[in-house]
Amino acid sequence: MRKLSELEIQKIDRRLKSLQIRYTEVFEEIRDHYITALEQVSLENFVAKKEVLDETFAWSVVKGMDKELEKNVSKQIGVAQLDILKFWNHGFKGLVAGFVGLVVLTIVSLIIPPSELILVFLLLIICTTAGVFFMKRDALSFSLSHKTVSIFSATVIKRVGILNIVFMWIYAMPSVLTRGEVHSNTLFVWLMPIVTLLSIMYSISLIVVASHLPKSKMI
Repeated sequence: MRKLSELEIQKIDRRLKSLQIRYTEVFEEIRDHYITALEQVSLENFVAKKEVLDETFAWSVVKGMDKELEKNVSKQIGVAQLDILKFWNHGFKGLVAGFVGLVVLTIVSLIIPPSELILVFLLLIICTTAGVFFMKRDALSFSLSHKTVSIFSATVIKRVGILNIVFMWIYAMPSVLTRGEVHSNTLFVWLMPIVTLLSIMYSISLIVVASHLPKSKMI
């Protein structure tokens, strides 16, 4: 086994960057595989071995790894959110705090009229978006050049979009299409507090998950 030179490592990095790998975790996994495999061969066989690795990790293979990782991490974050909401599993203090919070949120949601719940939901979206984006801003890049980001940060940010979808199709669209008449509909009146309550719980769990994720560097 030999140690790769700086020039050889640069060749590996150039190859991987040309693939425009989306996630840092995939980039680092493939990079480690390249380095480990190439350290096993002599300097004379470096080019031949690298060409084999280039074929193994072709563009289609890398994109498949990105998508597979997306699915797995999305499930992990979903499970983490559910675990946070299971306040009865967080000891006596967690049980009391969760129960009191749930009761307060339920009462508030039922007291506020549906027309004003829309404003509450808008505020919820703004606060959740601001909080998640601030904590996971490592996944945001305004550079014209391609940058890899952490899959965990990217997934959390994507999940903020679920609140926007709920607001659009359950709150905004019915109100616009009926010119506000839906606010007097019995089903709408009872549905809005339930949706708002669930959305608040979703937002809290998402922010907690985001706060526990480590910050990742972009490549």
